[in-house]
Amino acid sequence: MSNPRLPAKNLVELFRTPKGVVYQDDCNNGFLLEFMGKEVLFKVQEFLHFRKSIDRINLEDLLMNDLDPDLQIIHHKNTGQLFLITLCDLVALKELLSGAKVMLELNSIICSRLSPFVL
Repeated sequence: MSNPRLPAKNLVELFRTPKGVVYQDDCNNGFLLEFMGKEVLFKVQEFLHFRKSIDRINLEDLLMNDLDPDLQIIHHKNTGQLFLITLCDLVALKELLSGAKVMLELNSIICSRLSPFVL
């Protein structure tokens, strides 16, 4: 899925799953999340906050809930985006955001280890 709002040259794929992709945009200091046919632009702090809020969702509690756990509404207040997602899609979103987090941490580790060798 191409994004008409950002030039493709600014985007670097950070992490991809069959359900979505997270791009890093260093020129605009942000991230682009493509998930369930939607594209959401985040500033760095917004992306970190969104990821943490998704991490806090307890899947076990949802499964044990007497109410219908299969449909969840995920809202990001700064972008106004709403995701109406199933429990399976929520698992996929958690996987996508966790993978992006790991890649960001890995990039940070590599840069810190290589910085003494860069002139």
